[in-house]
Amino acid sequence: MILQQILNTASDLGSVHITLVSNQDNGIASYGTGDLIFHSETGGKILNGPKLHFAHMDSAGNSLKMFFSDRRIAVPNGGGRLQPFSANAIEQFGLTVNPVQGSFQQLSISMNLFGHVSKFTMNATGDVYTGSGPSLGHSSAGVWVLAFTGFVPVVK
Repeated sequence: MILQQILNTASDLGSVHITLVSNQDNGIASYGTGDLIFHSETGGKILNGPKLHFAHMDSAGNSLKMFFSDRRIAVPNGGGRLQPFSANAIEQFGLTVNPVQGSFQQLSISMNLFGHVSKFTMNATGDVYTGSGPSLGHSSAGVWVLAFTGFVPVVK
């Protein structure tokens, strides 16, 4: 889904499903998934009304899950072989996504991973957003890709 579809269709406090992946030159890749809470634009329309808050999405205290390629687990009946992305060794992370005002083409990202907050910008590339963000190792940066994969509206 593209950002414009989310902004036009999602309802306040509904869930927006995302997938966030990364890769970098040391070979470590990550796969993150979960739901963000959608917050509609509010205020700013009436003189002395409530403060304007642009539409945004955040994990709102609900941690998302991130899997890593260098965290391996034994393949059942695999003769000692290991596979990457162990479900027994995930990290929780938080994410805030803000559309850059005036454009559906850019997102401002704030990610809390490993106890550190990283901020970076992502640009639309087809139906996904890409950007250079935090490193997961010794690389200077990682390449990140974000996809909106659906949403669940609030039932009223």
